[in-house]
Amino acid sequence: MIRRRVATLLAIAAASAVAPRVATAAPLTDEQVAQSLFETARALMERGDYAKACPMLVESQRLDPGGGTLLNVALCHEGEGKLATAYFELNQAATQAVKDGRKDREEIARQHIAALAPKLPRLLVRVSEPRPDGLAIRIDGAPANVAILDVPTPVDPGKHVVEVSAPGYTTSHWEGESTPSVTSEVTVVLTPAAAADAGTMPSKDVERPKRGTSTRTYLLLGAGGLTVGSIVFFALSTTARSAALEKCIPDRNFCSDADGVDAVGRARAFAWVSVGMLASAAAMGGVSLFMGDGSSARTATLSARPIAGGGALSFERRF
Repeated sequence: MIRRRVATLLAIAAASAVAPRVATAAPLTDEQVAQSLFETARALMERGDYAKACPMLVESQRLDPGGGTLLNVALCHEGEGKLATAYFELNQAATQAVKDGRKDREEIARQHIAALAPKLPRLLVRVSEPRPDGLAIRIDGAPANVAILDVPTPVDPGKHVVEVSAPGYTTSHWEGESTPSVTSEVTVVLTPAAAADAGTMPSKDVERPKRGTSTRTYLLLGAGGLTVGSIVFFALSTTARSAALEKCIPDRNFCSDADGVDAVGRARAFAWVSVGMLASAAAMGGVSLFMGDGSSARTATLSARPIAGGGALSFERRF
């Protein structure tokens, strides 16, 4: 019995010794992932696909920092059009190349730095004096050191937003477009919050005058004066016409003496002056009606039309 058990155990041990073992693969290291990202990104850069290549290079540099990867990150951002970002990274790459003793990388970095420098868009932010305490600056939503004030700072081309604030002051906003080789100047005048509120919040005890009240009054007075003048000249025209009828024969358009001729001229002149003044009065009155309190939408049309024996001026108002 004992011999059988020993034989069984020996058989099991022999079978375990000859059975194939399952190999366990080692996990990928950060260096391996970084190398794979780097190689893929380089191939994309050669095809001009910087938008896909640059994030891969940035991640590769994060996983396994190196001077060569950093230089490629800078060159990729330059190709993508992010000039200020590339300029900053190129300077970092040049410094790293000096530390690593890589003259070749340093030379490439400095050549690109020199080519980029005159193309950089720059942002020059100024704050009027006296500058309040606690001044804070944000560019594109990110905090910026106040040391950038009065210093032309490289930025990437495109839209930028500058916010300047301080305790007790209203926040100042600037939004604009930066273009290569151009310095955009931003001058900020901070307004105390209390003064800004006073300028925008009318007192409840003061009633605001209605828009157009004074002008409308002047128009109505002018229209009234012109109407009175029109009546006076109409009366003068009537008087002159009566005198002309005594001296002239209307049917034959004939006057026997100079007084009659003069009376006819005066009657016509006074009549035209009367019509002109009446027309002006009508126009001014119509405009004054148009200048209401602004509470409802309205349109107005001023027109002139001929009628038998003279002319007419009409004013139409629609609500």
